[in-house]
Amino acid sequence: MRFLILLAFLVGCGSTSTSAKRARPTTGGIAGLAHDHDSRDPVAKAQIRVRASEHAPPRTTLSSDRGLYDIQLLAPGRYTVTALFAGQPIEIRNVEVRAGEITMVDLMFTLGRPEPIRLDYDAPAGSEIDRYRPRHLTGAVALIEGTVNDTTTRQRVPGAVVTAVHGDDIASTQQTVSDEQGRYRFEALRPGVYSISAYYSISGRGQIEVRRSGITVDAAEAVVVPLWIEMTR
Repeated sequence: MRFLILLAFLVGCGSTSTSAKRARPTTGGIAGLAHDHDSRDPVAKAQIRVRASEHAPPRTTLSSDRGLYDIQLLAPGRYTVTALFAGQPIEIRNVEVRAGEITMVDLMFTLGRPEPIRLDYDAPAGSEIDRYRPRHLTGAVALIEGTVNDTTTRQRVPGAVVTAVHGDDIASTQQTVSDEQGRYRFEALRPGVYSISAYYSISGRGQIEVRRSGITVDAAEAVVVPLWIEMTR
């Protein structure tokens, strides 16, 4: 009898465990990087607020010393993200949060030019190439960085293989993998003209790839190249 009771208890525990594993997440989050447009240096201690509506209580946090922030346990829906640093406010509207997903929203301040910045997250996906000159780069090297994004959901794509090719010199090919926030970075590059590509493997569908060519990188320059992959085709 004691054996039957123990067996029933173990079966019950197994059933509960299986049910817990199958439980779907009911909340999502918003995370990203606060940094300066000109230097790309991280902005620490930026005041960040996330609000579902004007009447809803906000969730607040500060960016870390590395400029990172992360607000979890948000109910699915649309949010407004506001940030403040050195007197400059940033407002990004219509940020969609989905259950079980983290929506990446980077905050780019223009330090020294404290005009308010207001953006709509629903605006068409940006593919503009941006440039800046980091203080630590010498005249002999350059760098290329950016993010890999899904064209449909606007979500970042971690785990994409990103390749940089200098001109037609296949021997100079460099590869990296986008990190958990969908970012990639190539450092210590030779100045010149590059092609940047990214591919992502999906089971049963093969590889999805995007390529951008003819990207000129000058000495001591950093070039930001966003890559957009159509994950749902």
